[in-house]
Amino acid sequence: MKEEKKNCIFCEIIEGRSPASIVYEDDKIIVFPTTEPVNASHMLIVPKLHAPYLADLDEDTTLHVVRIAKRVSEAIRKSKYACEGINWFLADGEAAEQEVFHFHFHVYPRYEDDGFGFKYDKTKNFTRINRQNMDKIANDIKNLM
Repeated sequence: MKEEKKNCIFCEIIEGRSPASIVYEDDKIIVFPTTEPVNASHMLIVPKLHAPYLADLDEDTTLHVVRIAKRVSEAIRKSKYACEGINWFLADGEAAEQEVFHFHFHVYPRYEDDGFGFKYDKTKNFTRINRQNMDKIANDIKNLM
């Protein structure tokens, strides 16, 4: 269920009513480590505007999140924390397993055998489709952009 701003943990952090270990902050976003990391140095990038979903963000803020995600990723790779790769992750909506309904973007380090991974059934989730179906899907989406 979509959270109201008054019940939002990220809004509490942004407003200084809940603690966070701030890595970066500007007029649009705040960056801090999550309390339940995939691996050490897992960061969250959170817009200061209470926007439940990606579609609720303006384009400038969205682009700024990605710019800062790149900088955070570079810093994690230079850090002392285990990092052989980086995942960027966005859960946008309940079906995508979004738990806090204030847009937030995950940046987390990965290393071989870290025990984390996406679980899926290759026969169910990655079935081949023909070019005609791909063209139809592409046109359907293109017409909505």
